[in-house]
Amino acid sequence: MRRFGEVWPLKSIAIALGAIAAACVYLFSQSTQEQLRVVALFVAGVSGLVAVAIAMDLPGWKRAARATRTGRRVKGFIKLTVDRSDAESPTIVGRMKDGNAIWDLQFSKPIGWEPDSGDWPCEMVLLSGEPTPALVELEDGLLVPTRRSRRQLGGA
Repeated sequence: MRRFGEVWPLKSIAIALGAIAAACVYLFSQSTQEQLRVVALFVAGVSGLVAVAIAMDLPGWKRAARATRTGRRVKGFIKLTVDRSDAESPTIVGRMKDGNAIWDLQFSKPIGWEPDSGDWPCEMVLLSGEPTPALVELEDGLLVPTRRSRRQLGGA
């Protein structure tokens, strides 16, 4: 996780892919060969989408990498609900109690594994100054909460 979030040059890769997409769009607009235009448009679309995906997930991965070293750890149980109606992008949500607050968590798609619905022992890591948890560690893997996660005070 640390290597992926801190050392791995994700920001540079996203910038390079964005530049490739821009160059391919320019090539598409200037070329008169139909095959070259199709290839340029395809490469522009794929590299642009991957660049956007990296850029959107990068802050969460950086926070999660930092959370492997620092942060307040809260042990407890999380109730996970995994909706697999979209096979490409399952929705993973969880609910966890922290003192007298309840966290309603939404997670990005984990890399290399997929959790099952149910109650699971876990450790949630909170970073000071951050509005949402940075990481939830389960026995089988790590889950990275998105910024859509919310904390409710009191509650059931």
